Amino acid sequence: MKISAELAKKIKNIKLMAFDFDGIFTDAKVIIDQDGRESIICSRRDSLGTNQLKRIGIKLAVISMEPNPIVMKRCEKLKIECLVGNEKLPIFRNLIKREKLKASEAAFMGDDLNDLDCLEDAGLALTVADGAEQCKKIADYVTTKRGGDHAVREVCDVIMKTRGEDYENIYNKYEKK
Repeated sequence: MKISAELAKKIKNIKLMAFDFDGIFTDAKVIIDQDGRESIICSRRDSLGTNQLKRIGIKLAVISMEPNPIVMKRCEKLKIECLVGNEKLPIFRNLIKREKLKASEAAFMGDDLNDLDCLEDAGLALTVADGAEQCKKIADYVTTKRGGDHAVREVCDVIMKTRGEDYENIYNKYEKK
């Protein structure tokens, strides 16, 4: 995808990247076994992308409305802060304030109606190919990938490339090992 000058400026300004979890890191589906235990599927490729954003100094966080142990465990493994509350927008705004940033320096990636406020408030609004139409209408960037299908990695790669980071050589270094 060709990145416009306006979008590139927004991407280069980002110091904080916040994500919804379900529908972004996952395909928004849940597997429930006969004992009621939940499981989800996440992309391991996303973790390499998020690690690269952290490497260049972008603060990462997941904002969730549900205190789900699966989400917490995945965030712990990715070393991404997980913030939970009844409403995402106050959490997002508090995170921006805590990090001493402006809204224009914060990105948010969400896929559904409960993400609209954060998407509207963010300096860079991102959603996935299978996100709600309302999210797509206000997003600065819509991934070519569906949620849970390496969409986070796509966004990380776009950010790295737009900022002039040598991300391909970095990834190749890891992939050759």
